[in-house]
Amino acid sequence: MAKEFTEVQQDDFMKFGAERPSYLDIEDELMKLGGHGVAGNNFKKETLKLAGWTGGALTTYASRAVVAKDAFNRIRVALTKASTAEELTALLTKK
Repeated sequence: MAKEFTEVQQDDFMKFGAERPSYLDIEDELMKLGGHGVAGNNFKKETLKLAGWTGGALTTYASRAVVAKDAFNRIRVALTKASTAEELTALLTKK
């Protein structure tokens, strides 16, 4: 079943506190779709790249907040239409 997430805002990457930013839920969903563990983490990284994330392993989302926001929101929209890793990849591959 496709999921809906709250829109990611640029300042979400610098928040600390009680309210969990939706990008963390999106990351969790990507890990789940990819199979958890190493496979899930690799799927998350590849999906973020497909969505436009340009940072490397040591780049924080906060350091490129606009790029991160755009990538997560692209994934967020695609997740409303996808139920599997393959469907999500196909949606993000379309230009």
